[in-house]
Amino acid sequence: MNRTNRTAFTALALLAGSGCSYLTVEAGQVGVVWTPSGVTDKVYPEGQYAVGFFDRPTLYDARSQEREEKLDVLAVNGLRIGLDTSVRYHIVPEEATKLDHEMGVHFYSILVGPSLRSQARRVVGRYQPEEIYSTKRELIEREIREGLEKAITGRHLVLEAVLIRNVTLPDQIQAAINDKLDAEQKSLKMKFILEQAKQEQERQTLEATAASARSKIQAQAEADAKRIAAQATDDYQRLIQMHLNETVLKWNQIEAMKALATSANAKVILLGEGKGSIILDTK
Repeated sequence: MNRTNRTAFTALALLAGSGCSYLTVEAGQVGVVWTPSGVTDKVYPEGQYAVGFFDRPTLYDARSQEREEKLDVLAVNGLRIGLDTSVRYHIVPEEATKLDHEMGVHFYSILVGPSLRSQARRVVGRYQPEEIYSTKRELIEREIREGLEKAITGRHLVLEAVLIRNVTLPDQIQAAINDKLDAEQKSLKMKFILEQAKQEQERQTLEATAASARSKIQAQAEADAKRIAAQATDDYQRLIQMHLNETVLKWNQIEAMKALATSANAKVILLGEGKGSIILDTK
């Protein structure tokens, strides 16, 4: 290179070195910057920044992100099962430079995706197809999430959720499981009907017992009332017999005649001798 060319190259380098470019970080993003000296420790939040001409910025989405994964896994009996899953996560914004150092923007394909598939195979391989399809789905989701959380701990990411949206089984297995579930539902329905019938029978028995008890109580009360009334009559008769004599009878007769004499219909009253009396009404 001749002197003229060297001078021109030096001038161009100086011009380029003294120049700058701009970094724009949009809402929900953070930025890190690579310089000829390496990635800086600074994390750039939302905004616009002047950076060196040779600097290379990298933007990371700091919002929640979701990826869907179709997984082929094996149940405990070796049957192949399809899982439609989704995983939701976000980066730790203040650790973006460390994330860039260790994995870069392809961190999902490097860490999250492979770990999700590994945990799904590990967890699903312990269950029967019908359990995966129906009764154990929530448990399987939780176990996959717990395993994935351990796999990404300390890797500058936060796991929010792991969801199993659909389970696909071979047609013959699907039909057998549906038949089994249908039979279980019918059994539960019959058990419910029998339980209702038993409760109704017990209710009727209790009502009959209560009615019988009420009837006995009422009969006893009526018998007691009759016994008391009879005793009262007997006591009254006995009291009358004790105090009834000729003088009392004569006095009662006289009182009765007095009352009859004052009646508008009584005209003539004849009192006979002895115990008898004759009353003539001449109206």
